[in-house]
Amino acid sequence: GVRKINIDTDNRMAMTGQIRKILSEHPSEFDPRKYLKPAMEAMTKLCKQRLEEFNTAGQASKIKKVLTTAQMAQRYAKGELNPKIA
Repeated sequence: GVRKINIDTDNRMAMTGQIRKILSEHPSEFDPRKYLKPAMEAMTKLCKQRLEEFNTAGQASKIKKVLTTAQMAQRYAKGELNPKIA
């Protein structure tokens, strides 16, 4: 079966926490490049952690056929969308 697990709130919390930490340690910092890069790194780390926790890491190779977004939209519109993992 397919499981859908939402981690957006976790991602936003990881990014916001990192931004707040940097801005509290360096209150005069206003260049987004200085705090967005570590925020993205925190989110990336969290995503990798969640993929491992949910036993989904390394599963991409099991997807039988890759479709473009346009192809997926066409299939969805026709009611043909039937995603399967090998």
